[in-house]
Formats: sequence, C-alpha cells, structure tokens
Amino acid sequence: MRASDNPLFDAAKPPIPEIIHAQLAARGKELTNEQFKDLFDRIANLYEMKILIFAEEIAAIADEIRVQPKIGFDLVSLKTTIGPNILPAATVVLETPEKEHITSQAAGFSSTDAICTAISEATGIRIFLKDLQFHTIVNGTNSLGQVNITAEYHNRQVRTTSCSIDILEAIAKAYLTAINIVMDRVNQQLD
Repeated sequence: MRASDNPLFDAAKPPIPEIIHAQLAARGKELTNEQFKDLFDRIANLYEMKILIFAEEIAAIADEIRVQPKIGFDLVSLKTTIGPNILPAATVVLETPEKEHITSQAAGFSSTDAICTAISEATGIRIFLKDLQFHTIVNGTNSLGQVNITAEYHNRQVRTTSCSIDILEAIAKAYLTAINIVMDRVNQQLD
C-alpha cells in the first residue's frame, strides 16, 4: 500500500488510453486489444466513482484481466444481507457463457460463505476456498481493494485475484474467476 498523494488521473486529468498504455509498458504488462478495451472501460467506470486513479490500481486491474479465461460466467449483480443476529445471505445474478442470466440465493456462516455458496450453486461447480487475503492498493476509504484467493478443485489449486472498491464484490469476482479457470481446464482436458 502506498500514500495517496500522486494520482495518475484526477479531476483535471481524466483517463487517457495513451497514458494507460505507457503505464502498462513501463511495468512490462501486455494486454490484447480486447483486454485493453476491458481495462480502459473499468478504469473509466472507476473514475466516475472516485475520480482519483493511481498507477498501482491500473496495474492491479490489468493483472486481474490477464488471468481471466476467454469464456466463463460474469457477475451481473450481488446483494448481501448481514448484521447482528442475522444469518448472512447472498443473492447473485450471473451471466452464463451463452448470455443467459442465472439467479441463486444462499445463506452461510459468513457473508463470504454465503457468496461462495450462491456462486457455486449457480454455476454447478463447487470449489473449496483455502485462503483469502484482502488489501487496499492505496490509502483512503475509496481505494480500490484487491482480493487474492487460493481455491481447490479435485486436489488442484487455483489462485486468482480480483479488484473492487467493495470487498464483497471483489471476493465474489475472485471466486467466480477461480470457477471459470476450473471450467477452462476441464474443457481443455475434454478437447
């Protein structure tokens, strides 16, 4: 984590593709044209929410995009219910590779458990969360946070990362990415 004192983009300097390309090149990160379009769209959306964008945040989003399989489920929405004396629950809406929407609800021992269970039920793939780490990328209450997870499927580990301003959304996205990676590996074995 670094001090929030030197943003790459701010109210006077909105995101510009050439500057983002230069940042990626300086860090040795390469993206396809499609991946770069996704990166730029996410940065533009993030800019609308928080205006200050740092180079480290761009790098974290690029890392997330680079590990995404080409085909898989996408998170459309996430709703959680948590609180004292309430069983945590989650409702997820996912878009399938065929562009259909699936809604699933689940309760759990924690909001993370409820989210992961709802995603597993929607996809039909159960993976086991072995490790979860969260940190903010820069200082501040509206900093982009990054979740790193290690999950297991049939004794094989999958490591993924995801970014969001909201920790629960980042958890959901990272867990879903792990499922997409598992699906991609299974499909490759079947080919």
